[in-house]
Amino acid sequence: MHRKRQKEMLSYLSEVKFAKTEQLAVKFCVSAETIRRDLLELEEAAFVKRVRGGAIYTSVHPYEFQSQYSNGASSAEVQAIAKLTCEMIRDGEAVAVNNSAFGRELARFLLETKKQLTVVTNSPKLAMMLNETKSHVVYLTSGRLQNRNKSVTGSMCIACLGNFKVDKAIVSVDGISIADGAMAHDREEADVIRKMLEISHTKIVLCPYEAFHKTEFHKACPAKQIDYIITDWNISSKEIKNWSEIQVKVLAAAAPLKHKHV
Repeated sequence: MHRKRQKEMLSYLSEVKFAKTEQLAVKFCVSAETIRRDLLELEEAAFVKRVRGGAIYTSVHPYEFQSQYSNGASSAEVQAIAKLTCEMIRDGEAVAVNNSAFGRELARFLLETKKQLTVVTNSPKLAMMLNETKSHVVYLTSGRLQNRNKSVTGSMCIACLGNFKVDKAIVSVDGISIADGAMAHDREEADVIRKMLEISHTKIVLCPYEAFHKTEFHKACPAKQIDYIITDWNISSKEIKNWSEIQVKVLAAAAPLKHKHV
């Protein structure tokens, strides 16, 4: 529910440019404290800038909310999933990572904890982040740079990925189900996901729990071809069991203490 409210709040701020906390609380029928938490998450994702008494809209457009904010996941969920994913990568491995907030957060953990990785990505920002250290070898794919999310896609990107074979592909998706597999909202992003999984030995899919049973137009990979799904703490044991029956292991990132229910 709060992701929907944040998206509506971002749309409203794009129109008014600035709003006070109390004004937003009245408009969205929640407490001022709830608004402050929402604004903190939006600021962490670079959508708004908090100022005394309220928030200012930044240059990010509302339609980019879903793609840049990882399908509605909160910053806490993104960080937890990225941290757990990092633990699955060993020093010296070759990995493919697609463009997403999950991937960019993963890059921060890789910089802090891993050595001598070879990373293939279609994300210029992720490539630049990992290139800050001489410890890793980074390959940025060729292709068309999308204006909306700064992702490199297209036939040249797919051809470029075909030159590699990696230990692990780590891809973020917009929707996933046992019936339809991994899905993406954008066709070219689905093509990149499909190819990264194809060139990998171990196939790892990242998504918030909201993506489960969400249907997107473009299929990227059948469910049975996935090795691991890494998601957040909201997933049910029944959902995990259903995936285990088709030999797909679902790993749930632990919730920060403030999110745990007593």
